Amino acid sequence: MTMQLNLELDPLAYTIHRLPTSTAAAVYLPLVDGQAWYSITKTSEEISLVISEAYPEDKPLVADHKVSAGWRCFKVVGPLDFSYVGIMANLSGALADNKISVFVVSTYDTDYILVKEESALPAKKVFENSGHSVKVL
Repeated sequence: MTMQLNLELDPLAYTIHRLPTSTAAAVYLPLVDGQAWYSITKTSEEISLVISEAYPEDKPLVADHKVSAGWRCFKVVGPLDFSYVGIMANLSGALADNKISVFVVSTYDTDYILVKEESALPAKKVFENSGHSVKVL
């Protein structure tokens, strides 16, 4: 049995940034000031930053700064218990079946699925056709 989920579609557009790991936090932290939602992830290979503020792709903060603009964000209304199995597989699988690519952010309480702006309404329909509800904020 598939769990029915409630999702919310944020009205804002997001940009996804890739920075080298050598980038000082003082360079990118000012970008998150005043943001209602943002994500910063650092691995041994990169720093990924997701912010709701449009950022010009031709204005790099540092060398090797990459920017992908024009993303919309679906939030899975939570909190979600860690014992729940297959939530992201269900949602991302339905989108994959419809040729919609995703960028996923997970937090302690819930999951966020970002899709390119032109895929936001098709993704909403996919979720609704899969039995989930989507509230556009």
